[in-house]
Amino acid sequence: MTKTIDRFNPPNMAQPFTRYSQAVEIPPNARTLIIGGQVGVRIDGSMSDAMAEQTSQCFRNIEIILRAKNMELADLVETRTYITSTDDIEGYREGRAAVFNSCKSFPEPAAALLVVDALAQPHWKIEICATAAKV
Repeated sequence: MTKTIDRFNPPNMAQPFTRYSQAVEIPPNARTLIIGGQVGVRIDGSMSDAMAEQTSQCFRNIEIILRAKNMELADLVETRTYITSTDDIEGYREGRAAVFNSCKSFPEPAAALLVVDALAQPHWKIEICATAAKV
């Protein structure tokens, strides 16, 4: 019997504030892909100043990596997002929704959003690390 990836939110605790999972159980038969920090840089090296666009590009870059391994955004089981200002939270949510809403199956990874003082380059507003799993 093949186990599936179990995304869940226990009913006896506060529910997620947006569409994500409180936890994800990955069965032993799943392939796992760990994705290093992705920033909003396009293939030509350019980058938008807008947070929503940087966020969308981060997820597009993650999607490119996933597709190279025959996976898709719906296979995300965890994301860790680092942003440099609380003023950019709405732009982050807008960019994430734009990408996730275009998916056939809406991704609901376990997620963390952290506000940090800076990223490695001063023009980067966001960096996203991710883990995907597929049975």
